[in-house]
Amino acid sequence: GHVSRAQLGGYAPWAPVLAQTYAPDPAAVASIKAASRDVTVLAIIATWCPDSKRELPRLFAIMDAAALPESILTMVGVDRTKKDAEGLTEKWGITRVPTFVFLRSGQEIGRFVERVAPESTLEREVERILRGREY
Repeated sequence: GHVSRAQLGGYAPWAPVLAQTYAPDPAAVASIKAASRDVTVLAIIATWCPDSKRELPRLFAIMDAAALPESILTMVGVDRTKKDAEGLTEKWGITRVPTFVFLRSGQEIGRFVERVAPESTLEREVERILRGREY
């Protein structure tokens, strides 16, 4: 179901995960901040998932650096079948976690799924989605 950053922080197994530091690229962060108007993010995560443990703290660091409010982020935790009570995984076609669905005015503009390509970073992927361009 729905989970907040504070709830994750209060979940003992995630304390060391959230304590990790990540310094996103300042140029990408500036671009993300400039392109973030009317953007919301649906993050489908799993507390048991190594990819979620790696990418979600990075997303938090990017949002913090870009001064994006937590209110734009809706996080939904799923079980090992990758299902949730509201049916959001089925509605959005989510089959892997984490999946970050970026929406502008309620319409999907792109998504990040599972892991970053070796030649990229999460902030570059977010920037690409928000800017609507390929690298």
